[in-house]
Amino acid sequence: MYSDFKTISTYYDTLYVNDSEYAPEAAKVKELLTKHGVPSQADLLILACGTGGHIPYFKDDYHVSGLDLSEDMLALAIKKFPDLRFYLGNLIDFELEADFDAMICLYGSIGFVQTVDNLRASMKRIASHLRPDGLVLLTPWSTVEDFQELIVVDSADNPDFKIARMENVRLKEPNIVEVTFHHLLGENNEVTYHRQSMEIGLFSRQEYLSAMTDAGLKVVEEYTGAKVRGGAYIGKRIVS
Repeated sequence: MYSDFKTISTYYDTLYVNDSEYAPEAAKVKELLTKHGVPSQADLLILACGTGGHIPYFKDDYHVSGLDLSEDMLALAIKKFPDLRFYLGNLIDFELEADFDAMICLYGSIGFVQTVDNLRASMKRIASHLRPDGLVLLTPWSTVEDFQELIVVDSADNPDFKIARMENVRLKEPNIVEVTFHHLLGENNEVTYHRQSMEIGLFSRQEYLSAMTDAGLKVVEEYTGAKVRGGAYIGKRIVS
């Protein structure tokens, strides 16, 4: 499951965190949480929080905590938000001495669990840390039904730091996508090159739904609108 984010963490925010994309997405996520009963100032855990890029859009509305597998990414999140609580752990077997009213897993990060068995294990861990009527909202990386191979092209042109990005997204195996990053980094009048490949699990819509249901989560909505990239599966922990 683990991918080396040591290098990428140093420029992750510059390349990936974009207010024009994150702000409207977060607004829709908050709307969906409210719709399904999560109150203001509830305890919210951001799963796979990375460097904390989504935190500014939620921290005024909820008591936010974050969990991530990468020590390098978490170190940056802690530096930016020293008053918040962060946990080092992965989505498959995290065990915390805390429960939450809601959890969110955005940006398709759930795909890093890679296998259906790990997806099911992750849903069980999530359910076990939700309070009664607690909600989880997760965005799929993609689905078997929707996946398309592509090449991503992007750049960032800041006065002191510039990045040219190409990423090759291809189906490596029936349920595994390989993403190969090619990043040119310009800083201090020098250009360096970083290449890295990551394997991401590609699950079907039914595999997501079954994993949630079998973990004791009632699927209360499948959001398919454009305001949340990739859509979202929303599950509630129902205690009978």
